[in-house]
Amino acid sequence: MKTLKVALFSAVLFSGLAQAHSSSLEVVKAYMAAWNAHDASKAATLLSSDVVYYDAAAGEPVKGRDNAEKEVIGAFIHAVPDLKWTMTDKPVYDKDTVAFRWQFVGKNSGEWAGSPATNNAIKFEGVSYIRVKDGKITWQGDYYDSKKLDEELKPENK
Repeated sequence: MKTLKVALFSAVLFSGLAQAHSSSLEVVKAYMAAWNAHDASKAATLLSSDVVYYDAAAGEPVKGRDNAEKEVIGAFIHAVPDLKWTMTDKPVYDKDTVAFRWQFVGKNSGEWAGSPATNNAIKFEGVSYIRVKDGKITWQGDYYDSKKLDEELKPENK
């Protein structure tokens, strides 16, 4: 009987851990789906109020949901209204952290960081590390080849 109780307890414990991992991954997938639906406000609902967004190319983190919605998500969606952000490999996750390789494609048909649209196609790859707590993203770090993106955004590269 004691063995059965231990086995049952273990099954419940491990199934709870699997659900926690799955729920973090599901939050990230929903977040990416909102980006791909070009809906910055929906994506922002998946961020904690004190989220920190770190873009390695920019160097300075963006802090807070409202700032992340406006300065990151909204800025990208405005600059590349047809954007598509996809996972290119199976994500790796452990407890509250999801890491994955991705590809970002679209056409720069909107203003980007104060520069007019180039109407250039862009396609670049990177890696994201995202922490999730209580169903909300608390930290996102994006690492990508910003030099390649800068080259693709040059007006002479039409």
